[in-house]
Amino acid sequence: MSLSALVWVALVVTFLLMSLRRPVWALALYFVTFFAMPPFWWWGDDLPQLRYSLWAGFVLLGAVVMVPTSGIPNLPAANKLRTVAVLMVVNAAVVHLLFGVDKTISLEVLIEFAKFVLLYFMITAAIKDRSDLHRTIAVIALGGAYIGWEVTINDRGDFSGSRLEGVGAPAAQTSNSLADVMLVTLPLAGSLFLQKSWKWKTVAIVASPLILNVLLLCNSRGAFLGLIGTGLSFVLVSRGKTRKRALQTMALGGIVLFLLLGDPDIMNRFVTTFTGSEERDSSAASRLTFWEAGFRMLNDYPLGAGGGAFKFALGSRYLSELAGVEDADSRSLHNGFMTEATDWGIQGLLLKVIAFWYALLIAYRTAEKCRREDRVQDALLGLCLVTTAIGFLIHCMFGAFLDHEWGYWILALLVRYGALYDKAEEAATEQTPVLATRPVAAA
Repeated sequence: MSLSALVWVALVVTFLLMSLRRPVWALALYFVTFFAMPPFWWWGDDLPQLRYSLWAGFVLLGAVVMVPTSGIPNLPAANKLRTVAVLMVVNAAVVHLLFGVDKTISLEVLIEFAKFVLLYFMITAAIKDRSDLHRTIAVIALGGAYIGWEVTINDRGDFSGSRLEGVGAPAAQTSNSLADVMLVTLPLAGSLFLQKSWKWKTVAIVASPLILNVLLLCNSRGAFLGLIGTGLSFVLVSRGKTRKRALQTMALGGIVLFLLLGDPDIMNRFVTTFTGSEERDSSAASRLTFWEAGFRMLNDYPLGAGGGAFKFALGSRYLSELAGVEDADSRSLHNGFMTEATDWGIQGLLLKVIAFWYALLIAYRTAEKCRREDRVQDALLGLCLVTTAIGFLIHCMFGAFLDHEWGYWILALLVRYGALYDKAEEAATEQTPVLATRPVAAA
């Protein structure tokens, strides 16, 4: 067995044992199986081929069930989000049963959807205090850094044209989806740099350049737009002292970006996003065709056609009417919002948008409260989480990522930040902890 495989096993066993006392370590175990899934890496051949994320999910579920709930419950607005999350699953089940055009594929997508909603509840239950929130963000950042290490230092992955392929994580094995994961991971890593402890700053300093390098190598224009949106929104939503720190952070990030941006193909590809149709490359032009096909399908199936309906069942028909696209049955809509609507109906998309609205509102209001109380670093953490969500949603306009699991990570982090930072640390620690054991903390 290789040294890398031994290290992975040791890390998994350590987190497994630590999760017996604190659920956040079970959450760390889950993220290890996501970012370092053995079948996706060269050292994975030395280990059994198992469904590692599924088993880690069971460990996480057991940990949050057995350990007493947090003494810091979620804010009242999070109860509305909890209701919306349940309604999303109920709606998807009804659409699957009544309107699903391919029951087999739709059921697979529905089960995955339900698992991700459950994951949201488990993450909110596992993060019990501020240290747990920092640990969770740090593990995600280090997970992204691991992929960056393999790509940057060990030269893993291949290039198709000018785009990185051949490395990734579950549901993030193409350049676009991997770029989306890195787009989410990067501002989370940056949020650690804004904290007091040098432990977290060190994680940010090590992880951020590696994550950014992978993001650039993926060469995804949608991710570039999401990155720009993340940076601009970080400055725009900040005020007073937080805006000054935001500008300083953006300047530092700009320097790192300038040093890493050495591939001219990256800038050439990015520029085509803003050119006219006669100069737009085939990838950008084809998106317009796919989106038009999606609108036509949505007009015919406004209540949804079941999970994976466009990609695996109906898309070829609509695309052939427009442009005669070959092999269209294996292609996605390249738009997360439209994919959500064609799968689970306009009402399903509305529920997902409402869920993000509640989560963003919770975190932004808390960040503003921290700013007014002169808790600048607490406010900056919240703004980083808010802008992470904004960048993610922007990229979802150019890729079918809205239904991927890291979107649910963001929702959970926004909600728990709101609960944990609503009061100053001294006031929060004075709350009486809840000792009774319940299946899942209020989410």
